[in-house]
Formats: sequence, C-alpha cells, structure tokens
Amino acid sequence: MKFIPATANAVMLCLILVIFSIGVVVFELPQEQKHRKEVMEARLDSYTEVVNLYTRNPDCDMDSLCSLLPPNIRLTLIDNSGTVMYDNYMNLFSKVENHAARPEIAAAARTGKGNDIRLSTSTGEKYMYYAKHSDDVYIRVALPYDIQLQHLLKPKGTFLYYLLILLILGIAFIYYKQIIDDYKLLKSSEKKLSLEHEKNIVIKQELTGNIAHELRTPVTGIRGYLETVLNIPLDRAKEREFIGKAYEQIVTLSDLIRDMTLLSKLNESPASFQFQPVVLQNIIDKARTEFNDALQVKDIIIRSSVSKNFCVYGNDNLLYAVFRNLIENVINYAGENVTVQIDNYKQQGKFAYFSFSDNGAGIPDEKHLPRLFERFYRVGEGRTRDTGGSGLGLSIVKNVIAFHGGTISVRNRRGGGLEFLFSLPY
Repeated sequence: MKFIPATANAVMLCLILVIFSIGVVVFELPQEQKHRKEVMEARLDSYTEVVNLYTRNPDCDMDSLCSLLPPNIRLTLIDNSGTVMYDNYMNLFSKVENHAARPEIAAAARTGKGNDIRLSTSTGEKYMYYAKHSDDVYIRVALPYDIQLQHLLKPKGTFLYYLLILLILGIAFIYYKQIIDDYKLLKSSEKKLSLEHEKNIVIKQELTGNIAHELRTPVTGIRGYLETVLNIPLDRAKEREFIGKAYEQIVTLSDLIRDMTLLSKLNESPASFQFQPVVLQNIIDKARTEFNDALQVKDIIIRSSVSKNFCVYGNDNLLYAVFRNLIENVINYAGENVTVQIDNYKQQGKFAYFSFSDNGAGIPDEKHLPRLFERFYRVGEGRTRDTGGSGLGLSIVKNVIAFHGGTISVRNRRGGGLEFLFSLPY
C-alpha cells in the first residue's frame, strides 16, 4: 500500500520551504546588523561634517565646537603624519603615541573613511570609532561601546518569530492540501474500484486522518507557545522556556516528516536504495553514539555479541534506520536501568537471524504485540505523543526488514521486556 499524503512533491515543497526560511535567516540577520551599523556610521559621519565645517574657520574654539556635539562623543583631530592635534577626552594629547597605524585612520588614508570597534589604548575604554580624511587632517569621532550602543547595533530578530510561524503554517498547509487532493482523487474513483480497492480506500482514509491528527498536535503546540511569546510580556527566562518548548515541537514535527518521507520513498522509489556488504556492528555503534546522551540519562546499556566484521547485504542507511528506531523505542518506553542485548543467534541459507531484546517494562497485555508495527498504533492513548516519537518507528523497522527480504516478529521476553526477532540477507 502506497503512502499517499507524504508524496515526493509534498516533501520536496516542505524541504524547499525550510531551506528558503533558513536562507532568509542566514541572509537577513547579517543584513540587519550591517544596516544598523551603517545607520550609526551615517550618524557619526554627520558629526564629522559639522566638525569639518567648523574647523575651516581659523578662529574656531574647539571647546565651543564640542558643546555642539552630544556629550558622549569623543572628538580627535589627527594630522596626515598621524600626530594627535586635539582630543576632547585628554588634556595632554600631544604626548599620545602616533595614530597613523590605528585601523580606522589607516582605512581613511586608503578610502577616505574608516571605522573600527576596539579598546582605546589612551583611555582604556571600548569605542566605536569613525574617521574621515578631510584636506590635511583626519577627523575622528567615537561613541562609547556600552550596553546602549551594543543594543542599538544588535539585530532585533523579531522577524524570526513571524518566519517560524509562517514556516510551520506553510508546512501544515502543504500537507493538508495534499491530504485534500488525495481525498478528492480517491472519492472520484470510488465507483470504478473493485471490492479490494474499496477496502484500500478505507485504509488510506484512516491513514490520512491519522497523519492530519499527528501534524495538528505539534503545529498547535508551536502556535500556542509562540503566540504567548509574541502577545504576553514575559521575563527572559519564561520567554526562553516557551521558545524551547516550541523548538521541541518543531523537532517532533521534523522527525514525523523524516519518517513519513522514508516510508514513502520505500514504497515509491525502491530502486534508489543501493545494496552492498555492510558491517553490522558499525551500524550498531553509530546508532548507539547518536543516542549516547539519552542512554546515559536513563542508565540504558547496549551490549552486542555480533562479530566485529560480520557483514549483511543491504543498504547502510536503511539498516541504520532499523537500529536507530529500535534503540529509540527502548529509550521511550522501556524505562530506566535497562540492558539491551543484540545477538546474531544463527545463519541459515542466505539469511542471518538476530535478536534485539531488553529487560525493561515490556507490554503486559499481549493483544497489542501483533499491532506494534502498524503506523501510528498506540498501546495507550497519547503513548507516542507524550514521549515525542513520530509513531512510525516500528513501522519503518518492519518495512525496511521486508524491503531486504527478511521477516520480523516481537514477543514478551522472559523476565520482562521485549524481544524483536528478525532476519537479514548476508
């Protein structure tokens, strides 16, 4: 059965939307910061113009000139050789070292204008400098690089909240539109379908409803958290907490899209997966490394008796998805202080047989075991959603094993926990 809603076109549109949003962020933040700096430089340039006009008068009084400027402006006049002729922040400016090598002066010597943000060796304070060459003198003005100035130069990033909302709504719209289009297509062909096809329609409609429900949950959560941040005054800690919760929902949404994409690709583009000998222990180690932090938090140990150089024949990315989802299933549902054991217990014919077991919580009611591999099936209401899973992990495991020609089953382990038994070609 093909996975209709998550078609390649829908996934591609979502990827394009995400990439575009990332591009906007990467481009816009530096541009906003650059714009704010240019505005500040334009302001400082206007001060140099005032100084330039005032100093053309041979009888000008520098103290009177400084009174025309904002009180926190530092004004320095430097001749072409780099000698400081005047500085309103220093009395003995004649003894200050030569300024020809200062970055803003060197830049002004080359292009007529220069700027820099650094500590002053004369006063020990940090300034934003702006220098302009006029005739035979460099006019340099500076503002203290204090918290107020840093705030003015820092990009606000408010657009990020709106961009994030638009991104989530855009992804939701794409998938909802895909669901509606598929539903209309199915309805229009109902009369022409056989009894078996009609049965498939019911299954697909149920799957569509499940997907819509799974998408709606993280999207609603993200919207709620961000609306709170945007509309209600919060302290910094609470604001970060809400943004963090929105991010967690985005990760959930991302995992859901990733898993739906993989299932769709298995059904629609099987030829795109290349098979080759794969060292299985390397796959196990890679999956264990990915979840290292989560395993440590729950005190979960993974042990493997698979020979170091034992190879199976398959696609390494798909086989990685098998062990990634099996380990993630243990983290989400097995509990704490759990040991996972991975064994290769026999080889027969063209297949090797493996056991993936844990001594965790297991599933006491065995009526659920045959349905664990169904998409979005939950042993208890909210079980997958509460733990942050996509609800597709074990379905992916079964589909990948079947794609390799193997089989998989699950049973309660003696002494507690679950045991997955599966085969792979070698």
